[in-house]
Amino acid sequence: MKKYKKPFQFLLLVAIIGQFLFAIVSPKYTTPRYENKIFTTMGAVYDNDDLHRLNEAAHYFGQTMVGWSKFPNFRTDLIAFAELPSDTEINMHVQERMNFIFTVSTNKAIESNQLIKAKDFLQSKLDEYNSNTNTKFILSNIDYEQAEISRSYAFGALFTLLLSVVIGLALLFVKKEFFPPKLKL
Repeated sequence: MKKYKKPFQFLLLVAIIGQFLFAIVSPKYTTPRYENKIFTTMGAVYDNDDLHRLNEAAHYFGQTMVGWSKFPNFRTDLIAFAELPSDTEINMHVQERMNFIFTVSTNKAIESNQLIKAKDFLQSKLDEYNSNTNTKFILSNIDYEQAEISRSYAFGALFTLLLSVVIGLALLFVKKEFFPPKLKL
């Protein structure tokens, strides 16, 4: 039993340090975030063109819109236009063919008019594209949703404890395998 006393003390120390560090960062971890989702479908004006080609073009154009959301100025322009908090994170993905989910994550609840402004910002980018390329894409079937996402302190503390033990065991393994004790002659 004496053989395992020092490794056990080391694991205990690593776990205590992990819990102490988590206690320091826990206010940031447990602060709720708000996920604001805009669900929309992209439509295209149909003027007797090949409907299949029009649907295919709208689908591929959706990938272009997702690409817009990855451009750094897109986020800052959206924040300014919709008067969103500066810590706002955005994400857009194609759900199915011409359906999009645009997610605006903030640390404060935002008003529905700000979500509408975010949708208007997307439509303005679409209108700009339409005028430059002589196309007629529009956003339609729009729905909005806000959800509060919160994480519990207990879950974070438990996860930190498990992570601390795993790190401690890894350090003990590295010490044993790569730095074995020197033999006394």
